[in-house]
Amino acid sequence: MEEKDMRQFGIIANRGKCNAQSLAMKIQEYLNNKDCQCYILPDKNEVVESEACYTSPANVPNGIECVIVLGGDGTMINAATDLAEYNIPLYGINLGGVGFLTESDTDTMWSDIDNLINGSYRVEKRMMLKGYGESKGAKYSTRALNDIVISKRELGKLIRFEVYINDVLLDTFMADGIIISTPTGSTGYNLSAGGPVIAPRMEAISVTPVCPHSLNDRSFVIGGENRINIRLMEGKNFDNDSALVIADGRVVSKIISGDTVYIAKDTISTDIIMMEKTNFYQRMRTKLN
Repeated sequence: MEEKDMRQFGIIANRGKCNAQSLAMKIQEYLNNKDCQCYILPDKNEVVESEACYTSPANVPNGIECVIVLGGDGTMINAATDLAEYNIPLYGINLGGVGFLTESDTDTMWSDIDNLINGSYRVEKRMMLKGYGESKGAKYSTRALNDIVISKRELGKLIRFEVYINDVLLDTFMADGIIISTPTGSTGYNLSAGGPVIAPRMEAISVTPVCPHSLNDRSFVIGGENRINIRLMEGKNFDNDSALVIADGRVVSKIISGDTVYIAKDTISTDIIMMEKTNFYQRMRTKLN
């Protein structure tokens, strides 16, 4: 499907990656020579009092049609969170490891950038999760492109928790934690924990216990319209005073027994740019083998 031609670009570069900054400058020069406007967005170290991972939305110029992300999957995930409310499509160039979310690498990026200029690409909408709760009087909220995880803090201990779907008790688990994953995140921590792979454009949520102390506890998939509540429980020999709420790898809050974490599909989604040649199942075979 032909999308609109693009002329206004921003670049987020993970400066922890070798040559990311110099590559950003080369891309900026290339786009400027193509009669486009391109801005290298300031990173978090250049933004005072910003909670962003790579750039503050306040530093994104008006009219930006696409943000080019230089890094790996982590950079893409953090950029999605930083810019979630701006509805700007993200196009990833892999400078990292697996690169499941990034569309190009340094060998194919120039032709793919031409495709962005000429409208030869497609945009995939990826659902996000929102999570919130309160612990010891402190409220917290978060969103995630990949997953929200409730995790123990200490080695050698389990946590015990109840899982509710739409306020109906599903089960009580004893485990190292639990992963609530989007389809995008299903190929990450969820997959490593034995969870299912979900096609990225589906509206679904995977619920995967981590190392459950049971022969019968398995992952399950629910529709994206469902609400999930996870309540940490008391119990002898359980690590109930030091569980963590983690969103896309970032610690959001510590929770204690009696606390409940509320998770649901976010009203905001992330737009990720893909080239017409891209096939999810081919990518899964080449990236995950």
